[in-house]
Amino acid sequence: MVKTYFILLIAIFFEVAGTMLLPVTQNFSKVIPTLSLTIFYLVSFYLMTFVMDKLPIAIVYATWSGLGVFTIAI
Repeated sequence: MVKTYFILLIAIFFEVAGTMLLPVTQNFSKVIPTLSLTIFYLVSFYLMTFVMDKLPIAIVYATWSGLGVFTIAI
């Protein structure tokens, strides 16, 4: 169970990193930041598939959105 929450935290980290890269891409006109953003989001969603198997979707989504918004706001 602890491993599942750890994977969820890593997925949130990748999602936040991707979101923070959005302004850097300048409307997806810069190639390297856009590729980085895409990789971060893909890794995040890939890790979420493992979490969704073990935890209820309500817990996963609440944690994902709450910690994601909180981290980006900081």
